[in-house]
Amino acid sequence: LKTRKSTQTDNCALLVANPVEIEMKRTLHDELLETGLAKAAASNISGKDVTPFLLEYFHGASNGESLSVNIEIIKSNAMLAAQIAAAAQ
Repeated sequence: LKTRKSTQTDNCALLVANPVEIEMKRTLHDELLETGLAKAAASNISGKDVTPFLLEYFHGASNGESLSVNIEIIKSNAMLAAQIAAAAQ
């Protein structure tokens, strides 16, 4: 954050990569995504309706694993955001 001020970029967006500690196996994720997208297309689901459809599909097809992973990602992002906010004070 100090560097942002010295480079006069402190009024620009800050992009921070937050590595995940818990994740779904890539092969399972990719399989569920491919199948979920195909099911959405077959059901004429498009636009803003795709995301909630996929979240529900992932949850059911992964026996809740996707929800657990998403909750951990949200917690991790909230903690990082709090650390950044505290450092910006």
